Amino acid sequence: MKKAAMSLPPVTLSASHLLEVSYLTGARYWHQTIFCAYSLAKILNGRVRINIYSDGTLNPIHTDLITKALPNVIIINTGDLQKQIEEVLPEEEFPLLRALRERNAFFRKLVDMRINDRYIIQLDSDMLFFNKPEELIRAYSNDENYFMQDTIPASYYVLPEDVISKELNIPICEKINSGILAYNSSKIDWHFVERACAYLMQNSPDVHPPMFEQTLNAIIISWLGGKPLKPAYRILYADKGEEISSSDIVRHYIFKAKLPYFTTEWKKAAL
Repeated sequence: MKKAAMSLPPVTLSASHLLEVSYLTGARYWHQTIFCAYSLAKILNGRVRINIYSDGTLNPIHTDLITKALPNVIIINTGDLQKQIEEVLPEEEFPLLRALRERNAFFRKLVDMRINDRYIIQLDSDMLFFNKPEELIRAYSNDENYFMQDTIPASYYVLPEDVISKELNIPICEKINSGILAYNSSKIDWHFVERACAYLMQNSPDVHPPMFEQTLNAIIISWLGGKPLKPAYRILYADKGEEISSSDIVRHYIFKAKLPYFTTEWKKAAL
């Protein structure tokens, strides 16, 4: 997959875009990011603005490979954001958010990608697009809040949603998956998010970064009244036996579904 990511025929991104999306990536995931972004760019004939945020581990070789596959892609390095982070989230007011960001790159998915005070659609890298994402395009045009939704039995949160809801006094949507999150960052109450961090850290024994980050984003988008994307924005969990459809907009490969993703599925995006 890495080797193929180095030699994809380029898809040039147009200034006349229908959609804008953002990724957080690094040395471990750059090739996955290329394939997800590439599959989307091909479907939209290049009419997509793509922002790539470094988790602090992207080097010039990685960024050159990303730019080679997707000319006109925008790369944002961690140093580019430091002044803005200091202004929006000064350490004396937001010690937990700042500490989490420094401790683990997962939290840069929340902090670095969301301090820009504008509407963004953030995407995980371990996904592939197969059809035009009309729902996301409409959401982007109308500033609407959406999230991907799990179909597993329970929410992947650090605490049950009813417990969080009671403590924070807001309704929490169940089974939010942060593989796709579309909302306006200017609506975030960062002081509220800092308080939510404090509550979750005091009441969950271990900080499991992916689960903790997803819980924080679930709190934010629930508070903003987000809605689930339709099932064609599909999440796959197993290595076989799961239903897929030619009408799937996107497939998000998690848990055991990583096996077909890394062996066969990515090849479909290269065709």
